[in-house]
Amino acid sequence: MSLRTVAVLASLLLALPSCSGTTTTNPVPAAPTNISGDYAGTVVDSSSGSSAATALLAQHGSSAGGTITTAPGGVTLVSSIAVAIDASNAVSGTMVQDLPGDITCTFGVTGTYSPATGVLAGSYHAVTSCSGRTGTYTLTQSCTDTVTSTDKRPAFGIPGC
Repeated sequence: MSLRTVAVLASLLLALPSCSGTTTTNPVPAAPTNISGDYAGTVVDSSSGSSAATALLAQHGSSAGGTITTAPGGVTLVSSIAVAIDASNAVSGTMVQDLPGDITCTFGVTGTYSPATGVLAGSYHAVTSCSGRTGTYTLTQSCTDTVTSTDKRPAFGIPGC
């Protein structure tokens, strides 16, 4: 047989369905929403009360992280946050806050992101140190940054930073 005949037969064999007559495909996972960008809003803490807040988040794939800055009572606090975002736009992760006096608090964070409004809102609770401390946050995205992976997901109607 010639090389061309072998190539044609091989391509025909590869094109035939499997013996079972069914084919399976792996579903493509839903792409995470782009939550990266600049935010402003409010944090209400069980210890320090209500405070204006700003946040800056960067994202790679379904992981996002950055900082949330508040100033309760005139004392500036910068918290580090790392969250995962799932296909339903739910977020969960951790936040670490260094307080004056060498106190470090770690919090569990949960919430949701609305692509339609650009609002990231949820709650947090103390995991280590700062026992019993809880709070809520409502942050509105003012602009969106480019995700660092090749699968860029633009947010709906929110301009780039």
